[in-house]
Amino acid sequence: MIKLSQRLQAIADFVPQGSRVADVGTDHGFLPCYLAQTGQAVQAFACDINAQPLALARKNVADYQVAHIVGTRLGNGLAVIEPGEVDVVTIAGMGGSLMIEILDAAPLVVDKLKRIILQPNVGAEAVRVWAEKNRWHIVQEELVRENDRFSVIIAMEPGRNLQAMTPVELFLGPDLLKKQHPLLGLYISEEWDKTQRVLAQLAQSDSEESRHKEKMLQRKWEDINGVIKCRLGVSLS
Repeated sequence: MIKLSQRLQAIADFVPQGSRVADVGTDHGFLPCYLAQTGQAVQAFACDINAQPLALARKNVADYQVAHIVGTRLGNGLAVIEPGEVDVVTIAGMGGSLMIEILDAAPLVVDKLKRIILQPNVGAEAVRVWAEKNRWHIVQEELVRENDRFSVIIAMEPGRNLQAMTPVELFLGPDLLKKQHPLLGLYISEEWDKTQRVLAQLAQSDSEESRHKEKMLQRKWEDINGVIKCRLGVSLS
């Protein structure tokens, strides 16, 4: 059995048993191979835009003897998948904006999906905004810390949320907040440190645009601080 990293394992845990899966940007192909081994995937496609990582994925598929379940496809995003060919799409290790571009470029494929699982390196907030705008309901989220780096995993299914996410929920994650994830406090602290560095840079500029961005960030973090004090019992101040 393949031993996945903590990040990939968290993604795998969100894949329902018996799924047909496309892993976009598969790199070494460990995730689809693992899903084939566990039976979570009855059919899987390791997809990548670059030939070199796909060749490595193809080797791993052969080495782990899952070629009867896992195929490899070379191409851009979901362009290599036909509508209705898979139920689940996983995309990991890219920026949220690129993930959105991939989904938006294949509306016929996305329309037939039962679940989308995303792990954006940056831009998780933009992913949640996209989900709400396109009527995808966030059903599960996970937060892992590996090699001193946080990874946010978001699983969504078709359907509108019962109520719109608040700005703080869009930023931190509605499910992470709901279950008071044990790593959320540390995650917020690191995000606040990043924001402070941005605020320091903005303070060096005299432009109106910088002043506007500064005020927006300060207002956003005032709201975040209010929510985490109430729901998590922690404060940034």
